[in-house]
Amino acid sequence: MKSAKTFLILIFSLIFFFPANAATGGDLDLKTAPEKSRLEAEVDGYIQPFIEAGGFSGALLMARGGKMLLAKGFGMANYELDVPNTPQTRFQIASISKTFTAAAILLLEERGKLKLADPLTRFWPGYPNGDKITVHHLLAHTSGIPNVNDFPDYDAKSKFPHTLEDIISWFKDMPLGFAPGEKYAYSNSNYNLLAFIIEKASGQKYEEFLKKTIFEPLGMNDTGDGGHPEIILENRASGYSPAGAGGIENAPVINWSTKRGNGSLFSTVEDLYKWDRALYGEKIIKKDSLEKLFKEHTPGVGYGWFIGKHLNRRVLYFNGRSPGFTSYLDRFIDDDACIIILSNNYAPVPHTIISDIAAILFGEKYNKPESLKPVPVKSEDLELLAGQYRFGKDFYRPEAAVSIEKKDGYLTMKWNETFQSSLMALSPTVFLDRYFWAKISFEKNARGKVTRFIWSNSQNYSAEKIR
Repeated sequence: MKSAKTFLILIFSLIFFFPANAATGGDLDLKTAPEKSRLEAEVDGYIQPFIEAGGFSGALLMARGGKMLLAKGFGMANYELDVPNTPQTRFQIASISKTFTAAAILLLEERGKLKLADPLTRFWPGYPNGDKITVHHLLAHTSGIPNVNDFPDYDAKSKFPHTLEDIISWFKDMPLGFAPGEKYAYSNSNYNLLAFIIEKASGQKYEEFLKKTIFEPLGMNDTGDGGHPEIILENRASGYSPAGAGGIENAPVINWSTKRGNGSLFSTVEDLYKWDRALYGEKIIKKDSLEKLFKEHTPGVGYGWFIGKHLNRRVLYFNGRSPGFTSYLDRFIDDDACIIILSNNYAPVPHTIISDIAAILFGEKYNKPESLKPVPVKSEDLELLAGQYRFGKDFYRPEAAVSIEKKDGYLTMKWNETFQSSLMALSPTVFLDRYFWAKISFEKNARGKVTRFIWSNSQNYSAEKIR
């Protein structure tokens, strides 16, 4: 999340494009009409290849100078019922939820309910090593607590409702990865614990505290906690995943209560823009708290936010990815500009396109995506590419072994016994890994024998054929 590489490292740790619809963008005036028209035309043209490849459906918002320049839906919120996405569609926002959890903690500090230096044992007496782990460590991902998402049984458990106490019990007795404060390591467990602390310090449920102190004051009426699937929620998007050479399927079942504090919230692009505007002043939290929120507590890491540069501009950002949904929020604070992309497709397209969408907003050069339409490949040619391959030590998962297999007329990349990526053929030797949105190019020697493939995302990685 901190970068494309950090995002992929996080994803790998867990496992070892539809026509545009309704557009709204606030009041149109003579000054902004040409700019809105340019943005919409460029965005539509840019996103179309991703839509055609079954990699994106969702909503996108672009704003600058306090004006919403574009807010538009793409594809379907529900394919079975033929319901289109709009700027008012509610998406699970995954780890962008952390921005609200962190702000809630600072609100409680302002009210004298806690201190950032408080040990975890103040809220959970007897918590192992809790006397050494502080609220600050949890906010900054420096606690050493292992990431609950990495546990082998996490996916199975996440299909059912759980209390925060349940979730915390899964990792409470696990050894720390390092001494608290020693270094940074992203862990969703930290924010499960912060949600628990919010409840103990406020005397309210996590979602109720956020509703009363943030969502209602800002008029974020389409934002809330998704951990109550029994509730009928209007305009809720269904989640989907890439399937086969170019299709989609329903995403795996997940009960969002499992991600309370770190990724359980739903929202809309328009509501998240209200959140962006609130963070420029003291509408919710005070100036001192805002400074803590956006301070680099470790390089590039604030409280619930990452800090960096996109297009050589300062940016505060966060993104997320959970079954069926991906999200990205970029705040260019020196330009008073904001980009929000929410998708109900598990393909990480928002993370792939965010820099180019920003370039479109600022009128800078960007790389137009090539056509990603699948091409037919002969069965015997697919057979030649099948086999066992091994990445090098420089890969996200050093020396990871993968299996390329032919399945129902297309190729898959099997990462382990329970997970595989679908590959879309762009040519007889070039494929798109639809799960990671990476290009795979197979190479042959002078005798025509396949020797390796190059897996290209933000960087190129070689995997040699070993069998």
